[in-house]
Amino acid sequence: MEQPIVIDNFLPEIYQKSISDLLTGVEFPWNFHRYSVSNEPLDKYWHTEEPHKEHIQFRHIFADDNVVKSEFFQYVKPLLVAFEMQYGKKVKGFRRLKSNLLMPQKGPSAQQPHIDGMAVINETYDAVGKKTLLYYVNDSDGDTVLYNEYFTEKPLGRLTKQQTVPPKKGRAVIFDSNQLHAGCCPTNSDYRIILNFVLEI
Repeated sequence: MEQPIVIDNFLPEIYQKSISDLLTGVEFPWNFHRYSVSNEPLDKYWHTEEPHKEHIQFRHIFADDNVVKSEFFQYVKPLLVAFEMQYGKKVKGFRRLKSNLLMPQKGPSAQQPHIDGMAVINETYDAVGKKTLLYYVNDSDGDTVLYNEYFTEKPLGRLTKQQTVPPKKGRAVIFDSNQLHAGCCPTNSDYRIILNFVLEI
C-alpha cells in the first residue's frame, strides 16, 4: 500500500484547457444519477462521525472494463500517458474511465466514504491492486478526503482522516483504489468536475 501522490499541473495547460472546454461545452452529454457513490449504505463496512449523504451526480463514461464507451475517449487519453510518465509504470488496462459533475445541494456536502470498486471478482474486491487517478477539471471548493484505512475484506470500524485535497484545475491525485476516500459537493462554486480513472498497472 502506497501513500497518495498529489501532482499539480499534471497536464500541460493546453490539455487542461482542452478537457475543461470539452466537459463544460453545451454539446457534451452528461447522464443523471440519483446517487454519487452507492445506492445502499456502506456503514456495515466502515463509518465516520462526520455527516454525509448521497448526492445527485451527473456522469459520463469514457470506458468501462477495457471497452471504449464514448466518442470523446481520445480527449482524455493524455491523462493515461501522463499517468505512465509520472508513476513510472505502464497501464495494463482500465476498469473505469469516467467524469463526475457535482453542483451545490442541500444537506451535508460530503459523500459517504467508499473505495473505487466494491464488486467481488475472483474472490477479491475489484479495487484491490488497482490505482485511482483523480483529475480536477476546474477550480472549485469541495475537497477530496482521504482516509488512513484500506479495505480488503473485513469491516474497518471508524475511519481516521489522513488528508484533504482541494480541487485545483490541473491537479491530480494518485492512490490505491481500495483506500477509503470521499468527495464533497461544492458549496460556494457553481460546479465541481473531476475525472475518475481506475487503472490496472
